[in-house]
Amino acid sequence: MNLKNAVFSSSRINTSLKFGFIGLGMGGNSIAAACAEIATNISNNKYPYSALLVNTNQIDLDKIEVSNPKTEKLLIGNGRGAGRNIEIGQEMYLSDADKVEDQIKKQFNETDFLWVVAGLGGGTGTGSIVHAIGSVMKSGFKGRFGLILTLPRKNEGATVLANALMKLQQINQAMRQLGSIILVDNQKLFDYFTETKTDSTLLSDYLKFTNQFVAETLHELNVVTSSYKPVGENHFDSSEFENLIKTPGVLHFSKFSKSTSDISTSTAATQAEGFKENIVKGILSDGYDLTRSSRLAISILADEQTSERVFNFGFTNAIETEINQIAPVATEKPVAFYNYNYKNIKDTYFYAVFAGLQLPERVKELVEESTRLQQAAEEAQKPTDDIFANFEVKKENKETVEEVSFEDMFNLNKSETKEAVKVEEEDPLDIFFRK
Repeated sequence: MNLKNAVFSSSRINTSLKFGFIGLGMGGNSIAAACAEIATNISNNKYPYSALLVNTNQIDLDKIEVSNPKTEKLLIGNGRGAGRNIEIGQEMYLSDADKVEDQIKKQFNETDFLWVVAGLGGGTGTGSIVHAIGSVMKSGFKGRFGLILTLPRKNEGATVLANALMKLQQINQAMRQLGSIILVDNQKLFDYFTETKTDSTLLSDYLKFTNQFVAETLHELNVVTSSYKPVGENHFDSSEFENLIKTPGVLHFSKFSKSTSDISTSTAATQAEGFKENIVKGILSDGYDLTRSSRLAISILADEQTSERVFNFGFTNAIETEINQIAPVATEKPVAFYNYNYKNIKDTYFYAVFAGLQLPERVKELVEESTRLQQAAEEAQKPTDDIFANFEVKKENKETVEEVSFEDMFNLNKSETKEAVKVEEEDPLDIFFRK
C-alpha cells in the first residue's frame, strides 16, 4: 500500500478547495473528465470535483465516458469538429460563447477555483482557449481560475506545433494578468510511460495514464494541505495553497518518496542534495529557472514514529538551506511536516510546488523544432533540378511521313511496283486459262 492508494480509499481525508474543470476540445475534455472522475470515500462527497466538457465534435464528445453526475457535456458549432484549424475553432466557440457562459454560471456556482483545460495544437481547444478565459472572467471567476495546458510531443507535425506556439505566445503576453498555469509536457510523460511499457502496449493506455496522472497529482496536492496533522509550527494550510495557485505564472510540481529506513538525520545534508535533484526533475514538465520562483511550498509526510526521529532541527535546517539556494527570491517558502497514521505504509513522501515561473526550456525547443519544420516545408516546395535538362523531345513531322512514297517506304523500285499493280489488276481466274 502507498500514500496514493490511501488517499483514494480513506474516508478521513478532506480537500482544501472545490475545484471545477472546463475541458476544451478532445485533449482538454479527456483531462477535465479524468479530474472530475476522482472518486473518494468522503462521506456525502464521493465526487469532490465537477467538469464541463466543451467540444465542436459530437463523436469525440460522445467518446468520453463519465460516471460523475456533476460532469456536463456541451456541443458548440456544427458538431463536425474544427479539423485542427484554430480559426474555425475560435469561430465556433464565439458563435456559442453565450451558451458556455450560461453553463459556467449555472454549474460552478459553488466552486472555489476553476481550471480551464486545453490540449495545445488542435483546432477546438487551441482556437477557443483565449475566449474561454474571457468567458470564465465574465462569469465571476476573475482571480479564481488557472489554466492546464498540454505541450505537444516533438513528432506531432508542423501544424500542431505552430498552432500550440501561436496560442502559447498570446497567453505568455498576458500571463501576469492570469492565474497560475500548469504545463503538461506530453513528451516528458510519454518518455516516462515508455520506460516501463512494451511495444504491444496500446496507445489508449498511454492516454489514460496521462489523464489520470495529471488528475491524481492535483488531487493529492489538494488533499495533503488539509488532511494530515502538522508536526511543529509550520503548516501549509488551505488558504496558503489557494494563494499559491492564484499566483500568476507557471506552476512546477514535484513529488517523490523514500523508504523511511533510508532517511537518517546524520546524513541530512546529503539527502537534501538528492531532494534538490528530484525537485528540479519535476513530474509534469521541467526545464524551469526555479531561482525566479515567487512562492513555493514543501510538504513532507511520514508516520508518527519517523516524524519523531527525523523531523528535528538538523533535518529541517538542511532542507530549508537547500530550498533557499533553489529559490532565493521567493517571498513565501514554508517547509511543513505532517504525520499520517496509515498502517502498512513504510515510506516518507515529499511534495513541492513552485509558483510564479516563466515558460520552461521545453517551449524554446518546440520553437526551434517548429522553425526547422517550416524551413523544411519551404525547401520541399522549391523546384527540383531539371531532370529533363539533357533530354530533347523529337517531334513527329506528320507532313514528311505523308509525303513518303510507297516505293521508298519499302525500298521498292518503280518497275516492281508496276508489275505488282498489273498482277493485282488481272482477273484472278485468268491463271487457270493460260496456255
